[in-house]
Amino acid sequence: MFFSCCCGRSVGQHVSCTASLAMKYSDVKLGDNPDLSLPELEEWSVDRHTEESPTDAYGVVNFQGESHSYRAKYVRLSYNSKPEAILRLMLKEWKMELPKILISVHGGLQNFKLHPCIKQVVCKGLIKAAITTGAWILTDGVNTGVAKQVGDALQQQCSRLSRKICTIGIAPWGVIENRNDLIGRDVVAPYQTLLNPLSKLNVLNNLHSHFLLVDDGTVGKYGAEVKLRRELEKHINLQRIHARKTPSLHNNRNLDNGFI
Repeated sequence: MFFSCCCGRSVGQHVSCTASLAMKYSDVKLGDNPDLSLPELEEWSVDRHTEESPTDAYGVVNFQGESHSYRAKYVRLSYNSKPEAILRLMLKEWKMELPKILISVHGGLQNFKLHPCIKQVVCKGLIKAAITTGAWILTDGVNTGVAKQVGDALQQQCSRLSRKICTIGIAPWGVIENRNDLIGRDVVAPYQTLLNPLSKLNVLNNLHSHFLLVDDGTVGKYGAEVKLRRELEKHINLQRIHARKTPSLHNNRNLDNGFI
């Protein structure tokens, strides 16, 4: 019999020391059998019922199954990671340049089609803005919905230049298909982008250059990334413009933030 814990995993997927706790918070214990007389349980929460540990997944993801070989840097991190630490990682370890403009692309996860003329205008505008300003583009990083449209724009407009555009996917670790293939410290991880049609998870979009994979201990649930992304965007906006070697720029201007 399959019992599901509130975190989204089956009870059997928990290690032995937490399996008994997971059973307490399984769907059976929490309402499927009203005749069971159980002591009252506190509401399950990420803060109380998950434990943090040092990250075990970071390096370079090497996308497989495409005509072109694409790579992107990635890290699995806690949902409550400090934005200061994340930005430090991006600038110091990933050698990214602080952007003049931050383009944050929000939208649904459902796939949709744009009229070819509208798609061409949007694609050209997005790529031109990113290239000419040195912008960072932020999306949810998965290969569906708006993030897929951004990936298509990068692929259609300029295959060579698009790899120089910093396109950052911020996605929940627990919704990523084949996420176990990414486990390893400072590794080059082969990653298949083929999605099981029966799966409720999503694969990463291979046209992104960087991924922040946000883990709150749950599986198959969105939301872990929302607060982290919002705080990271706010923190980046508080930074000074990167000091470029041109007399027309001033160091005391704030970042612009574009939302699509």
